[in-house]
Amino acid sequence: MELVTYSAEDLALTEALETDPAVMSELGGARPKEELAAAHRKRLLPMPDGDHWWFKIVPEPSGPPAGQIGIWESRWQDAAVYEVGWMLLPAYQGRGLASEALAVLLDRARAASRFDSIHAFPGVSNGPSNALCRKSGFQLLGESEVEFRDRPLRVNHWQLVLAG
Repeated sequence: MELVTYSAEDLALTEALETDPAVMSELGGARPKEELAAAHRKRLLPMPDGDHWWFKIVPEPSGPPAGQIGIWESRWQDAAVYEVGWMLLPAYQGRGLASEALAVLLDRARAASRFDSIHAFPGVSNGPSNALCRKSGFQLLGESEVEFRDRPLRVNHWQLVLAG
Protein backbone atom coordinates (compact mmCIF):
# COMPACT_ATOMS: atom_id res chain seq x y z
CA MET A 1 0.00 0.00 0.00
CA GLU A 2 1.23 3.48 -0.79
CA LEU A 3 -0.04 7.01 -0.41
CA VAL A 4 0.24 9.09 -3.58
CA THR A 5 -0.30 12.85 -3.58
CA TYR A 6 -3.79 13.74 -4.80
CA SER A 7 -3.75 15.51 -8.16
CA ALA A 8 -6.08 17.17 -10.65
CA GLU A 9 -6.20 13.83 -12.51
CA ASP A 10 -7.97 12.24 -9.53
CA LEU A 11 -11.35 13.86 -10.19
CA ALA A 12 -12.77 10.45 -11.18
CA LEU A 13 -11.82 9.11 -7.73
CA THR A 14 -13.49 12.08 -6.06
CA GLU A 15 -16.61 11.38 -8.12
CA ALA A 16 -16.60 7.65 -7.42
CA LEU A 17 -16.29 8.21 -3.68
CA GLU A 18 -18.54 11.20 -3.19
CA THR A 19 -21.44 10.07 -5.35
CA ASP A 20 -21.56 6.60 -3.78
CA PRO A 21 -24.49 6.45 -1.32
CA ALA A 22 -22.75 3.83 0.87
CA VAL A 23 -19.47 5.77 1.10
CA MET A 24 -21.30 9.01 1.89
CA SER A 25 -23.98 7.54 4.18
CA GLU A 26 -22.39 9.03 7.32
CA LEU A 27 -21.83 12.40 5.63
CA GLY A 28 -25.37 13.28 4.67
CA GLY A 29 -25.65 11.17 1.53
CA ALA A 30 -24.19 11.20 -1.94
CA ARG A 31 -22.89 14.56 -3.11
CA PRO A 32 -24.62 16.04 -6.17
CA LYS A 33 -22.41 16.06 -9.26
CA GLU A 34 -22.50 19.86 -9.43
CA GLU A 35 -20.62 19.99 -6.08
CA LEU A 36 -17.81 17.64 -7.12
CA ALA A 37 -15.50 20.20 -8.74
CA ALA A 38 -15.42 22.36 -5.60
CA ALA A 39 -14.85 19.36 -3.32
CA HIS A 40 -12.05 18.15 -5.59
CA ARG A 41 -10.35 21.57 -5.68
CA LYS A 42 -10.17 21.64 -1.88
CA ARG A 43 -8.07 18.47 -1.97
CA LEU A 44 -5.60 20.07 -4.33
CA LEU A 45 -4.90 23.12 -2.16
CA PRO A 46 -1.63 23.09 -0.25
CA MET A 47 -1.44 24.13 3.37
CA PRO A 48 0.07 27.59 4.00
CA ASP A 49 3.62 26.17 4.01
CA GLY A 50 3.06 24.59 0.59
CA ASP A 51 2.84 20.99 1.79
CA HIS A 52 0.12 18.79 0.36
CA TRP A 53 -1.56 16.43 2.80
CA TRP A 54 -4.23 14.81 0.59
CA PHE A 55 -3.39 11.39 -0.79
CA LYS A 56 -4.99 8.64 -2.76
CA ILE A 57 -4.68 5.19 -1.23
CA VAL A 58 -3.12 2.81 -3.75
CA PRO A 59 -3.09 -0.84 -2.60
CA GLU A 60 -0.70 -2.14 -5.29
CA PRO A 61 2.09 -0.23 -7.06
CA SER A 62 0.75 1.29 -10.28
CA GLY A 63 -2.69 -0.12 -9.46
CA PRO A 64 -5.99 1.72 -9.21
CA PRO A 65 -6.72 3.84 -6.15
CA ALA A 66 -8.90 2.40 -3.41
CA GLY A 67 -9.75 5.69 -1.74
CA GLN A 68 -8.34 8.85 -0.24
CA ILE A 69 -6.97 10.15 3.04
CA GLY A 70 -5.91 13.59 4.12
CA ILE A 71 -5.12 16.14 6.78
CA TRP A 72 -6.44 19.66 6.41
CA GLU A 73 -6.83 22.81 8.46
CA SER A 74 -10.23 23.08 10.09
CA ARG A 75 -12.02 25.04 12.82
CA TRP A 76 -13.21 23.59 16.08
CA GLN A 77 -14.88 25.83 18.66
CA ASP A 78 -13.30 28.94 17.11
CA ALA A 79 -9.80 27.45 17.15
CA ALA A 80 -7.66 26.25 14.24
CA VAL A 81 -7.10 22.48 14.29
CA TYR A 82 -5.81 19.85 11.90
CA GLU A 83 -8.42 17.30 10.92
CA VAL A 84 -7.93 13.88 9.35
CA GLY A 85 -10.41 11.97 7.25
CA TRP A 86 -10.53 9.03 4.87
CA MET A 87 -12.85 7.29 2.41
CA LEU A 88 -12.58 3.92 0.71
CA LEU A 89 -14.50 2.62 -2.27
CA PRO A 90 -16.88 -0.18 -1.17
CA ALA A 91 -14.90 -2.91 -2.96
CA TYR A 92 -11.86 -2.12 -0.76
CA GLN A 93 -13.56 -1.76 2.61
CA GLY A 94 -12.95 -4.31 5.35
CA ARG A 95 -9.44 -5.22 4.16
CA GLY A 96 -7.41 -3.13 6.61
CA LEU A 97 -6.44 -0.54 3.98
CA ALA A 98 -7.80 2.43 5.93
CA SER A 99 -5.88 1.28 8.99
CA GLU A 100 -2.67 0.89 7.03
CA ALA A 101 -3.14 4.22 5.24
CA LEU A 102 -3.83 6.06 8.50
CA ALA A 103 -0.74 4.54 10.11
CA VAL A 104 1.43 5.70 7.18
CA LEU A 105 -0.15 9.16 7.23
CA LEU A 106 0.36 9.54 10.98
CA ASP A 107 4.00 8.43 10.65
CA ARG A 108 4.47 11.16 8.03
CA ALA A 109 2.75 13.69 10.26
CA ARG A 110 5.01 12.81 13.19
CA ALA A 111 8.12 13.03 10.99
CA ALA A 112 7.04 16.44 9.67
CA SER A 113 6.93 17.82 13.24
CA ARG A 114 4.34 20.40 12.20
CA PHE A 115 1.24 19.02 13.91
CA ASP A 116 0.77 19.19 17.67
CA SER A 117 -2.36 17.11 17.40
CA ILE A 118 -4.75 15.66 14.83
CA HIS A 119 -8.54 15.59 15.22
CA ALA A 120 -11.09 13.24 13.67
CA PHE A 121 -14.88 13.61 13.59
CA PRO A 122 -16.51 10.37 12.39
CA GLY A 123 -20.26 9.99 12.70
CA VAL A 124 -21.32 8.44 16.00
CA SER A 125 -22.86 5.51 14.11
CA ASN A 126 -19.78 4.97 11.91
CA GLY A 127 -18.44 1.89 13.69
CA PRO A 128 -15.47 1.22 11.39
CA SER A 129 -14.12 4.79 11.52
CA ASN A 130 -14.58 5.06 15.27
CA ALA A 131 -12.81 1.71 15.72
CA LEU A 132 -9.97 2.95 13.51
CA CYS A 133 -9.56 6.07 15.64
CA ARG A 134 -9.46 3.96 18.80
CA LYS A 135 -7.00 1.47 17.27
CA SER A 136 -4.75 4.30 16.07
CA GLY A 137 -4.39 5.80 19.53
CA PHE A 138 -6.84 8.69 19.30
CA GLN A 139 -8.58 9.71 22.53
CA LEU A 140 -12.35 10.12 22.47
CA LEU A 141 -13.17 13.62 23.71
CA GLY A 142 -16.93 13.27 23.40
CA GLU A 143 -19.93 13.57 21.15
CA SER A 144 -20.73 16.78 19.29
CA GLU A 145 -22.80 18.19 16.51
CA VAL A 146 -21.01 19.68 13.50
CA GLU A 147 -22.28 21.18 10.30
CA PHE A 148 -21.22 19.57 7.03
CA ARG A 149 -22.68 20.55 3.66
CA ASP A 150 -25.21 22.75 5.46
CA ARG A 151 -26.48 19.82 7.54
CA PRO A 152 -25.99 18.95 11.20
CA LEU A 153 -24.09 15.72 11.80
CA ARG A 154 -23.73 13.93 15.13
CA VAL A 155 -20.05 12.98 15.47
CA ASN A 156 -17.53 11.63 17.91
CA HIS A 157 -14.63 14.01 18.48
CA TRP A 158 -11.31 12.17 18.62
CA GLN A 159 -7.86 13.68 19.15
CA LEU A 160 -4.38 12.27 18.78
CA VAL A 161 -1.61 14.29 20.41
CA LEU A 162 1.57 14.07 18.35
CA ALA A 163 3.84 16.60 20.06
CA GLY A 164 5.21 16.31 23.55
